[in-house]
Amino acid sequence: MFNRSAQRSFARSGNTAVATPLPLVLRESLLTGFAAEGLVVPARPAALDALLRGEPAESAAREIADTLFVVVGRDREAELLHDSALATRSKSLALAKLLAVPVETVGVAGLLHRAGEACALRALALAESGTQVRLDAPSRAELCARHQPQFTEQLINAWGLPATVADVLRTWRQFRPTSSRASAVVYYAHLLASEALHPEFFAPGLLRSVGAELGIDAAQLDAIG
Repeated sequence: MFNRSAQRSFARSGNTAVATPLPLVLRESLLTGFAAEGLVVPARPAALDALLRGEPAESAAREIADTLFVVVGRDREAELLHDSALATRSKSLALAKLLAVPVETVGVAGLLHRAGEACALRALALAESGTQVRLDAPSRAELCARHQPQFTEQLINAWGLPATVADVLRTWRQFRPTSSRASAVVYYAHLLASEALHPEFFAPGLLRSVGAELGIDAAQLDAIG
């Protein structure tokens, strides 16, 4: 959950950061202005083709991550997204073998599952660099979360992603019986990756409980690592 009461930004003057109110309309324009100019979605990488064929091309996955999840001016946040992307892809591929889900779908979707957030973050960083205004952490997180669906759609269209991958990118956050098997795999892979990267945020037994809903027993979960 985001702290919606945090509506401050930091305007930089020389080496001094000064807290100033940031109107909602300005916060929205930070993203929409740059989205219209198409500056936030990188060109479709040639390396993507190997992943869509289901090839175990980890160098290609890293090349894509290094392009998509690097944001000048928001380096720390981008690094977290970068690590999450690669870890979630790895867990997705492991789960795909257990659950008979197409690796070419969940491998790519796992890698790109937070691409919309990365593009939103890039739009924000570009806007901040042009306005000399920097959002605080709660406002940044709220803004990127709100706008990630529109940037996900831009990426799907710009990269010509297959319908199966596009469906997962749109729906993986909603873990429910009606979700596709591939979406459920990426959702669970995201949880596994997040626990591996940030174990302090996870309660004991949570992942085993979710795994049981997917038909994954404790021994299989331990094998995934």
